[in-house]
Amino acid sequence: MDEGDDWANLFFSGQPPDFVKTLSNNPDFRPFSPETDEWELGRRVEEFRESHGTRIQVFWLRIEGHRKYVAKVYPDYTPAQAAAQLRRFYVPYSRIQSQIDSTVSEYDAFLRESRAYSHIERFCPSHERGYFPHFHGVLTDLPRSRFTSGYANPRAIVLEALIARLHSRRILSADLSCLPDSFQQTIDSLPLSSFERAWYSSLLCDRLHRLASLHRIGIIHGDVKDCHFRLPGDIYDTVLYDFSRSYTFTPRRPLRVGAMRSAPLEKIAEIERKHVEFTVQELAIARDFRSHLADSLAGQDVDDVLCRPLDQEVGSLELIVLKVRTRPDYFSMPSLNSVFPFLEAIRPEGDSTWHIRRGRLLDCYDSVWATFSSTNDSPSSVVLYDEPDFETSGSKKQQFILCLVPTAWEVTVSCNDAGLCDNLRHICSHFISLKTAGHTVKSQDFFGSENAEEHPNTIS
Repeated sequence: MDEGDDWANLFFSGQPPDFVKTLSNNPDFRPFSPETDEWELGRRVEEFRESHGTRIQVFWLRIEGHRKYVAKVYPDYTPAQAAAQLRRFYVPYSRIQSQIDSTVSEYDAFLRESRAYSHIERFCPSHERGYFPHFHGVLTDLPRSRFTSGYANPRAIVLEALIARLHSRRILSADLSCLPDSFQQTIDSLPLSSFERAWYSSLLCDRLHRLASLHRIGIIHGDVKDCHFRLPGDIYDTVLYDFSRSYTFTPRRPLRVGAMRSAPLEKIAEIERKHVEFTVQELAIARDFRSHLADSLAGQDVDDVLCRPLDQEVGSLELIVLKVRTRPDYFSMPSLNSVFPFLEAIRPEGDSTWHIRRGRLLDCYDSVWATFSSTNDSPSSVVLYDEPDFETSGSKKQQFILCLVPTAWEVTVSCNDAGLCDNLRHICSHFISLKTAGHTVKSQDFFGSENAEEHPNTIS
């Protein structure tokens, strides 16, 4: 058994996955292939941060003048820096020179992120790739002429341009099975409303799902801060990003995995999970979600909105239709944490607390997913989930529609009433043409006023 096998067995606790056999110590990275040669790096994404040639810089990458991607530009990691790193680890002077190349490979932030994103692209299941920014390749010979600002360095990775708006947000499935007992005990002891407890539980589980997806394919994130789930200035999570301190498994045994010497993946993964749990606990203690809601309610009593009984409202729930640009991880009920920004964005004018009330009543809804492809040649056709033509690997322009249907309506794709499914399909088709993020439909408009009595909006 060679050193690579020893390290694979240690890291994966004696059960290395099959993909390990396909890995090399120095993998090739997919080059960025722009649609046209008319592209440049525009302004820095975070202009408020001080820029320096020895720091990572993030620029908008513009295609024919339009922001389409972001380019993360890296300074060189030099042999001198690698030698200094080895001295900090008390490597004998006589061995330093022979370890320079492997240390550069291990600690160069460009290589760390390129390895992580390439590995996600190769081995992460397609339904989980939305947990992270879309990777569009690497640049290794950026000339100064491509820069319009900042410091020119030749290496960059190109990623999806994420902003704190709905078209960048992801929907994750509602799954609280990974909620730690220790977290449940902590939030139960805090002075939170039941809605806040549900929010923070959902937030933690969504983050743990993203993290677990990395761990399953042999990646340690290395820096799971709150700010690496949320974009700057945003209260809601978007993706897990920034792999500049990550470790991605390769056959060569590393000097360190994170802050630890060579250790099993499960041991390091548990440390990352605990850190995420602690971070969400801190948010719950600070009640940052309540503060955000209070700021949005224009002087209304937020505690009253969070706690007032909603029994009378259950009977008047409407169908909620939402447009989702990125494939969800599962076509099921959405998590509270991931769907709430959509509800907030479509709240009706004159009803500033609607999104909070619907979030509190999310358990009174069922989900039906639909998909459509936007093309210039033909009108979009809507296909409901579980129908034969529902395919998630089709056109790159394919988009998804999430229908939150009041449970009392008893409308599912598999229901025996084909007319109800046709009603839902018609509403989705009409919704596409509205060019809005969301839409609501009352029961009388869905069933028809003459049939509304047969489908009362009540739960027995």
